[in-house]
Amino acid sequence: MALAYARPVSVIVLTWNCLEVTKNCLRTLLDNTTHPDFQVMVVDNGSTDGTPDWVASIDGVSLIANGENLGFVRGNNVGIEASTGDVVLLNNDTEIIQPDWLERMQELACSADDIGLVGCRLVNADGRLVHAGTYMPLPSFWGQEYPGDEADIGQYPDDRPVEGVIAACVYIKRAVIDKIGGLDTDYFSYFEDTDYCLKAARAGFQTWCCGGVTVKHLENASTAGNRMDFSGTFRKSRDVFLSKWKTPLEERYTSRLTWHSFISGRGLYSRASAKLLWALDRAGVDVNLGFLEGAERAELDDFRINDMKNRPADRDRPQVLFGPAGMLSRADGSYNIAYVFTPYDRFDEAAVKEMNALDEVWVTSESQEKAAVASGVKRDIQVMPLGVDPDYFHPGIKSCPLSGRFAFLANLEWGPGFAGPALLGAFTDEFSADEKVVLVMNVASPVDDEAGAWASETAISGGSAEVEEAVEALSLPMNRAPVVFVVDHEIAHYQSGSLYRSADCVVVPDRSAEPGTVAIESLACGVPVLAIDFGSSSGLIDGSAMKGIPCDLALAPGAAAGLKWADPSRESLRKALREAFEGSEEAKAKALNASEGIRFQRSWDEVARLMKERLDAIARR
Repeated sequence: MALAYARPVSVIVLTWNCLEVTKNCLRTLLDNTTHPDFQVMVVDNGSTDGTPDWVASIDGVSLIANGENLGFVRGNNVGIEASTGDVVLLNNDTEIIQPDWLERMQELACSADDIGLVGCRLVNADGRLVHAGTYMPLPSFWGQEYPGDEADIGQYPDDRPVEGVIAACVYIKRAVIDKIGGLDTDYFSYFEDTDYCLKAARAGFQTWCCGGVTVKHLENASTAGNRMDFSGTFRKSRDVFLSKWKTPLEERYTSRLTWHSFISGRGLYSRASAKLLWALDRAGVDVNLGFLEGAERAELDDFRINDMKNRPADRDRPQVLFGPAGMLSRADGSYNIAYVFTPYDRFDEAAVKEMNALDEVWVTSESQEKAAVASGVKRDIQVMPLGVDPDYFHPGIKSCPLSGRFAFLANLEWGPGFAGPALLGAFTDEFSADEKVVLVMNVASPVDDEAGAWASETAISGGSAEVEEAVEALSLPMNRAPVVFVVDHEIAHYQSGSLYRSADCVVVPDRSAEPGTVAIESLACGVPVLAIDFGSSSGLIDGSAMKGIPCDLALAPGAAAGLKWADPSRESLRKALREAFEGSEEAKAKALNASEGIRFQRSWDEVARLMKERLDAIARR
């Protein structure tokens, strides 16, 4: 990356023993940095393992020897005070793995006057992504990095504002230092980086994470190598932080809400709740939780949501109940909102009765709104679409495409009333063995931890054996293109984008199209979609990036009397699959063009903004 103008920058590396770690850091820093105007300044905190002598022998590195351990904060401040321009604080337990890292961070920092600090993606020694920004959850005030610990598949690729970054690698503009000084010396180490980001924000400077830069971080190597009391030091710093920031951070919330839903399951309600709760928190909504399962007694893996679980109950605030209509009677807030959707052409009578007993109804699309009105819902109806996480669903996410074959991917349930057998029959009728195409059917058993919201009594109960038996009964042609079944294979939801991106076309053939999450996630990844022209999917169909499968309405087995859902014929599926295969190049180009708009117009943050606007309007009544 060539900068139009490279500002001089001082890279400050603080050391305290751990010579071998420091050697690796400086070697990679000097060998792998292409910025044309930087200096390396090592500040040593009284090392006794030969570190000062070794550093003094290295060309291109200046040494400041403190002679004693001043701690992380005061040690780095010595370097900051000795510098004259912009600075980068870089831990000695980091490794530079990207030559243009400094150019990219500097370019972002200088792209706007109000950007003051820039961090980056950090991976650990195993290559797992451990940092793309930080947040301070309440009420624990136990600072966290996100995503925490995930396989690095290319998530968080965009430059974006964040609440904070850790000082293992942070670019600080001189304008920030001139205005607020160095790190706060009330801290020895820990919490000082969050404190500094918050002070910068108070002074008018944003903190950003540079999604185009990745640095390797060994994490606490100095602490471990010097046998520091991590826990004691951390807790002391937390107490200092609370004395300074507890009240200001609590005051950032301007709306209140109770969220009543599934939280700890693997189904749609739990996944969507997790994303919405994070987005609502970022939007300034103080959320506490009610549960439709027993999670109130369990420690949740998600630290931010676990903190929401630990907030006291408050029935005086509005409550959203996001779950099956049969559970709406559990709502007990001051103003109760049903957040619902249906896979059918309308809601059943029992659901309508429950919805009309609440104060307001939210639905996931305009088609759901029409279904609610047609069903007899009398309450005020607001459209709140479910969203997509642009940090995990984008065209650059890691993929593993099949070589030499066009791959259709279908995520679906299996059983009477589902389109799995119809799709399989249509595909094997249409494509012969000599055509370079494959159908991957990712088949899941019904979700039973969310009150059977989607479950069918006739869906999978025997796993792959039952699917195999059902497929044999279809008597499919022998001379056919291959089909690959993946049955009940646990794929972390954050890796779903990699699954979509590995396909050439994602097929949504039945009621799993509600409420459109598979379609928008696939489109966000830049992958063409083939979906039934019904319900929430209809609003996304554009005839190019997402094409519709014509379908009739048929009585839904196992549903309340008279309810219908989409029933695509085998012939309509055949025709749609063939057209998608033959027009694949144009569809791929259209899907890539549609990706950016989907990612940001339908992001969870945008959904949270709509919700907050509605909550504020309710509060003004």
